[in-house]
Amino acid sequence: MSNQPLVSLIIPTYNAENFIAECLESIFKQTYKNIEVIVVDDGSKDKTAEIIKEYRDRIHYFYQNSSGGPASPRNVGIAHSHGEYLCFFDSDDLMAPDYIMRQVDFLQRHADVGMVFCDYRNFDSGQFYEKSHFQTCPELWSIIGTKTEMILQHPCRLLAKENFGIMGTLTIRRSTLQYQSSFNESLTSSVDFDFYYKLARFSPLGIHNYEGQLRRLHKNNITSNQIKALNMSIYCYNLLVETEQDNKAKTLLKKHISICWTDLARYYANSHDYIQSFRSELHSLSSNFCFSQLLRSLKGFTRTACIATGLHSPQGEIYQAN
Repeated sequence: MSNQPLVSLIIPTYNAENFIAECLESIFKQTYKNIEVIVVDDGSKDKTAEIIKEYRDRIHYFYQNSSGGPASPRNVGIAHSHGEYLCFFDSDDLMAPDYIMRQVDFLQRHADVGMVFCDYRNFDSGQFYEKSHFQTCPELWSIIGTKTEMILQHPCRLLAKENFGIMGTLTIRRSTLQYQSSFNESLTSSVDFDFYYKLARFSPLGIHNYEGQLRRLHKNNITSNQIKALNMSIYCYNLLVETEQDNKAKTLLKKHISICWTDLARYYANSHDYIQSFRSELHSLSSNFCFSQLLRSLKGFTRTACIATGLHSPQGEIYQAN
């Protein structure tokens, strides 16, 4: 690519001493060279800052008191960025060498597209998951399959149905910030979804079918706290429902909220907190009242009652909201 516009790569970090060096090394191996790397340390208490000193001549480093989530450091990164394109990456993940080259090439070839996602694969302690994330999204995968790329002209309905994105696989044009200029700092999870869903209301969305990110799963991931993730997902989706103009997308958002309440009900039932379980199931029903949800809620009430009376033993995993 002869024309290489500046790309701002924003990395929020917090207590990442075990991962930050490996993350930065993967970024410095990019085949695309016109990059400014902005690391915003959200009040780390470990050796993160000390490790980053080794890279100070190759990055822009900012430190702030802990905000409790990725939204604030990302906003600081945006404020200090200068690139025509912006990427956001987490300090515990790894970037494929051609990630930025491919993302920029896509946006250069499709001038009407405001943002592009690629695929990613989870890994845990060196073991890679069998399927990539796109392959776990049935509707997206049925559409893209073996295609190299595609463009969604009206992406919100698909995003509301299945969250096929994550922040580390997204590249946006700076011009899209006129529609959503910052991350919602009232969210401590579901921050990513809130940001790019709002952008998707105003721009076609590109899908690039390759794995640009390796996402590390560990005990300190935000989404590892199921109660927090589910409650934040409910809060986030309710905010989106309030401003959603597309009735179909609004219905799908409400369905997701209902699913989260049902998953909370299952969690509380498994923890023998039966009152909270019944309350959560009632929220599930009221948030998406329809015949099919009524049947699901009746099944949930019955399950909780059976656990409470010893007729059923809790088992299985609950849904984890993105």
